[in-house]
Amino acid sequence: MQELDWCLRMLLAAFCGGIIGFERKSKAKNAGIRTHALIALGAALVMIVSKYGFFDLLKITHDNWAVDPSRIAAQVVSGIGFLGAGTIINRHDQIIDGLTTVAGIWVTGAIGLAYGSGLYSIGVIGTACVLLAEVLGKYIDQFALHQGRGFSCFILLDGTTDQLRAVIDHLNQRYFKAPLKYTIYNYKDGKVTCRLFGELRPQIRPENIFEDLVWITLKLLN
Repeated sequence: MQELDWCLRMLLAAFCGGIIGFERKSKAKNAGIRTHALIALGAALVMIVSKYGFFDLLKITHDNWAVDPSRIAAQVVSGIGFLGAGTIINRHDQIIDGLTTVAGIWVTGAIGLAYGSGLYSIGVIGTACVLLAEVLGKYIDQFALHQGRGFSCFILLDGTTDQLRAVIDHLNQRYFKAPLKYTIYNYKDGKVTCRLFGELRPQIRPENIFEDLVWITLKLLN
């Protein structure tokens, strides 16, 4: 019966990890069903081995020898960080993407550890919380963006830094309470990659800026 319980833990971990991965894959993310299911399954398996795999040694060693089930679990948490780093270091023109997926991978590993420890209710609630955060979080983020006045975006301009300066001056005059701050990430082959951030004036929406960006960019380059 004990072995059946261990198998159930592994199956539940893989299933819940797959559900989380399905949600990520539906958003066209790189880490999908297989990645999340394997992470959760592996974490559960490692936790079971860490928790139960050394009890036989207690019978053949001295009395003060003890088992610490947390030591391998701690290494799982650290090891998932390497997967997270590989997901984040997927850059397009110096733009870092994948933070939400990395957070999901990390929590999926923790869910696998919970199932491996036999904490079924914790695993189920953890899975539900991750799905709620990933599904509802996007809409809450959008609501927060519309309520706030902060603005941030990356642009790739086919032109010079002088033309970039002209675009920024134009935006400052029409949309921002204070001069925009910006960081240039790359400038070569006639292309400038830059991040803009500032505080919008009242009644100004980010979509207004993006529409104007297309117009002013075409005007400067032509």
